[in-house]
Amino acid sequence: ACIDAGVPLMVHENFRWQSPIQAVRAVLDSGEIGTPFFGRISFRSAYDVFSGQPYLATGKRFIIEDLGIHILDIARFLLGDVSTITTRTARINSEIAGEDVATMLMDHKSGATSVVDCSYATKLATEPFPQTLVEIDGSDGTIRLAQDYQLTITGRNGTVVSDVSPPLLPWASRPWHNIQESVVAIQKHWVDCLAKGTDPATSGADNLRTLALVEAAYAGAASREPVQLDALLR
Repeated sequence: ACIDAGVPLMVHENFRWQSPIQAVRAVLDSGEIGTPFFGRISFRSAYDVFSGQPYLATGKRFIIEDLGIHILDIARFLLGDVSTITTRTARINSEIAGEDVATMLMDHKSGATSVVDCSYATKLATEPFPQTLVEIDGSDGTIRLAQDYQLTITGRNGTVVSDVSPPLLPWASRPWHNIQESVVAIQKHWVDCLAKGTDPATSGADNLRTLALVEAAYAGAASREPVQLDALLR
């Protein structure tokens, strides 16, 4: 409808605009680790998201729909579109209605394989919320985005460790500053695209593929079978 009307459409899918995630993408684009063949994008936490958003405890769909959609989009952003997804879910917290753990194995059209794992039932020595952790293996090296925004790159030029912490904007607060900064980044991108008349990175057409991953994940969790993405997008 927007295409027919000549109206630009952008989906506010801001997780990929977090500066640590952008830093990972920049390394991939540089060719430092060669061709990526494996990735893991992980968001595991025991943070009480229900105290501030109690409605999350009542829906039959929870972690894939609320959080996983963002992590799946990061996987697409870093490794390209997906051909097949296999999903397993679990409900660890008996006081909620939906799944609070999800593990998704994906075949990417690029030839890479990735695992996206999300959990709100994982107690760790250091609570990482709301950080997304990334591991990517390439033909010439590896990328590791670890807790506290420590980025380790092992590639053609040796190993480099750097701190890619997002800036703490004047109005922002920790630990939310990575999310808050990404909102500014995606809005700037949107304004730039409007000014130039170009399609945004998270256009409606692009984000439809992320939404399809969510639906495919739930379908696969129910059937316990792999789901082909192209069949959903026809």
